[in-house]
Amino acid sequence: MFFFSLTVLSFAQCKTAENKVSEKEAFIKPVSNMNQNSTISSLNRDRTMELRVVKVSKLGDPAIQFTYAVYNTVTKKIIKKGNYRGSNVAWHDNTSIKLVPYIGMEQKPTSENLDDILLSNTQQQITIINLKN
Repeated sequence: MFFFSLTVLSFAQCKTAENKVSEKEAFIKPVSNMNQNSTISSLNRDRTMELRVVKVSKLGDPAIQFTYAVYNTVTKKIIKKGNYRGSNVAWHDNTSIKLVPYIGMEQKPTSENLDDILLSNTQQQITIINLKN
């Protein structure tokens, strides 16, 4: 009899704990779907070019939308500009920038052959954009 009453009491306590959580969740305000924007500006090592990057993070999207532009610091002319969806845009070296892709969950290779895996285009790699030709 003691174990029966203890079991009923424990079960009732669990039910009240679940109800308290759901009452608290009712008072939480929903998160808005606003975008989060930030602008970053950086110079290359010899300070001849400036990289300006605008990051736009959307709620529910783990990748970031970048709008980037590279300027000549003396003439203020645009050398290169573009849009990119990934995880980062930054200086690679003095005359090039790197675009880092967003890599989510890794997928299982379709083949067991190592040569097929290495030759496949499913691997996402960093893209390097050379600014001086």
